[in-house]
Parts: sequence; structure tokens; C-alpha cells
Amino acid sequence: MPSERHETPEPNFLKRRSFAQGKALTDLAHIATHRLYCDALRLWRRCTKRACKRHRRCCGDPTGCLMRGLMAVPPSQRLRAQRQVIAGGPRRETPQSHIEWQVRRAPFHAVVTWTFG
Repeated sequence: MPSERHETPEPNFLKRRSFAQGKALTDLAHIATHRLYCDALRLWRRCTKRACKRHRRCCGDPTGCLMRGLMAVPPSQRLRAQRQVIAGGPRRETPQSHIEWQVRRAPFHAVVTWTFG
């Protein structure tokens, strides 16, 4: 006889959500995209956190790390990173939601100037 499993239900994205819930999902999508940009630009090499260097990826605050390291990145490398983020970053990660899929394809300037709230 199969045992009864108590799993958390998958979020239903077809039903309506409040503005705050939509904003929270968009903020999470931007954070995930910032982390992909940090990995694509290899900003973990200049990070002061030992965990980032050990895991060779951003393990801390990706937004702050991206803003600090952006000045040292030439525009040609930004375009290459944008193509890599659309593909899923160095590890080819799939987007978790359609919102993240859209944010990955947004212009670089729009992703960097996003205000969290």
C-alpha cells in the first residue's frame, strides 16, 4: 500500500496574484539574473569572500557584487555575458519562472538599474 506523501503544492501561476506577490517574484528573478551575470563576468575572482572563490561562483549578495565589479568590465565583455546569461550562465541553468525568462532577455541597462522594493 503506498504511503501518503505530504508535499508542498506547486505554485499555480495561472491564478491571479496581488501586486506585492508579483513584485516579490520579479525581485527574485532579478536577483537570480544578477547572480548569473556575476558568474558570467567571473566577478568571484575579485570578491573578498572566501566562499565565492572556493565555489567559483557568487555566494553572497549578487546585486552588490555586480554593482562593485561593473566598472572594471569593458562593454564587449558585457555583451558576451548577456548572451551567456540568456543561455543560462556558465552552468546552463534553466529559468525558474517565465518572469525570470523575460528578465534574462531584458537589456543589460534595465537589469542593472532595477530598484528592489
